[in-house]
This record gives sequence, C-alpha cells and structure tokens, in this order.
Amino acid sequence: MKRNVEHRPLCTLELVAEGHAARCPGAECPFWDRGCALARIEHELAGRPEVAAVLLGLRRELEAGRTVELEEAQVRFAHLVNEDDRID
Repeated sequence: MKRNVEHRPLCTLELVAEGHAARCPGAECPFWDRGCALARIEHELAGRPEVAAVLLGLRRELEAGRTVELEEAQVRFAHLVNEDDRID
C-alpha cells in the first residue's frame, strides 16, 4: 500500500538558531508563503544564528496566538542590527 506522504525538510530557523530541528510546520508557519520564505535566505541566516533566534522567537509567539505588532518586530531587529554593528 502506497501512502501519500509529503516530504517536509527540517525547519531552517530551528536548525540555525538551535542546532537541531523538527520538521518544517509548512503552511502553519507564519513565515510560509507558497513555501518557506526563509529558505530563500538560509545561506545568510547560517552565519547569523542570533537573527534566526529572533525570528524563531517571533514564530513561536505567533504560533502561540500572541499578536506581534510590526513596530515591535522592527524594534527587535533594529536592536539586533545595531548591536551587531556596535551602534549605540
């Protein structure tokens, strides 16, 4: 009997941020847009685990039903970028 099982890769964010990963949640993920939107920048995330960790935190908050305002997300990223660039 042949089963119709869709192959799902490992979660890019979890893999980069935590070094291990579960299967990609697919369309249930807030970063899903006809495929994993972050897979397209995986090569850039690989060298920036702190960015992947922030995105993973946002994904988990959204999955838990918390509303994250765009401005709040922008502040988190700005802080991270400024910290990386050593800007006060």
